Amino acid sequence: MSGMSGMSGMTGGTGMMSSMLPNISSASTGNVAGVLSYCVQNNYLSGSGATSALSSLTGKQGVTSSSDYTAGQQGQLLTGGSNAFSLSSLKGQMKQKMCNMVLSRAKNLL
Repeated sequence: MSGMSGMSGMTGGTGMMSSMLPNISSASTGNVAGVLSYCVQNNYLSGSGATSALSSLTGKQGVTSSSDYTAGQQGQLLTGGSNAFSLSSLKGQMKQKMCNMVLSRAKNLL
């Protein structure tokens, strides 16, 4: 039963799904910028807010030259240690929700 901890939010629609998303607070600035780039290029995010945040982050020194940025551009969210979360494993609205979380984190890093 220990694997059932996320089940309590199931009646809320996306409650359980949200608990399956990784915590992005430990992702590096480069990785957040890379994932944001992935989200924009694949049309999971659009609008001036996303492109503005992306421009600001990629303008920071060393961001685009980091391996974390490259991994992010491939849809890999690095959440610390050897853990990587692939956005390609998400379906439909969950991918968009994850991209919105990344955008929010990106804005906090500016």
